[in-house]
Amino acid sequence: MMIESMLCLLLAAGADLVLTALVVQQTPEMVFTHPGREVVLDCYHGDNDYPYMLWYQFGSAAGGGRVMALIGLLSYESPSVEKDFQGGFRLTGDARGEAQLRISSVNSTDAAEYFCAARRHSGSCQRRS
Repeated sequence: MMIESMLCLLLAAGADLVLTALVVQQTPEMVFTHPGREVVLDCYHGDNDYPYMLWYQFGSAAGGGRVMALIGLLSYESPSVEKDFQGGFRLTGDARGEAQLRISSVNSTDAAEYFCAARRHSGSCQRRS
């Protein structure tokens, strides 16, 4: 008898996240899938003033702790994926509205909570003396 293993990926805060009056919607709330399949997580905010979208993974660490890691940044339509996530993770879409985190060929190490966040373009900082 063959028992298929399944993975559970949680999209954190299945309800809307409110950041400085910006509503960020993430779907789906939870994904159950089989190893080897592609998973697509959506993030939407619809405000052109927020041209950056960041994706984070909140997972288990050695010793029973939790760790949050930046997966990557989508600047307008240009993705930048962190070294530890290159190869299996892709960022697509437009950060000013709707974008996706695509995890190809999921495996057990991908079972975690995922967060997206939107960020405005900030001007340069000046140090006061």
